[in-house]
Amino acid sequence: MRYRQSNSVDWKKFEQESVLLDLSSGYYFRLNAVGTYIWSLLDGKHNLAEIVEEVVKRFEVSQRQAKKDISSFIQYLLDENLIEKG
Repeated sequence: MRYRQSNSVDWKKFEQESVLLDLSSGYYFRLNAVGTYIWSLLDGKHNLAEIVEEVVKRFEVSQRQAKKDISSFIQYLLDENLIEKG
């Protein structure tokens, strides 16, 4: 499964963190450095396994922990309609 950022989200990166604005709801979301990196990979070209692999390479985290955390993060983004499947 591949995921992509919703067209209804505007985002800005500030150093290592990002702020997302859901244009349809008006809600803001703040992402730390890891969340920002994952967000940048949600371009419709990467599947979950590829995202996990990239995060493991870049940050000091085990593959098991990365998969668990990223899966939860992606589910949160889906629940908030910030990303779409496909």
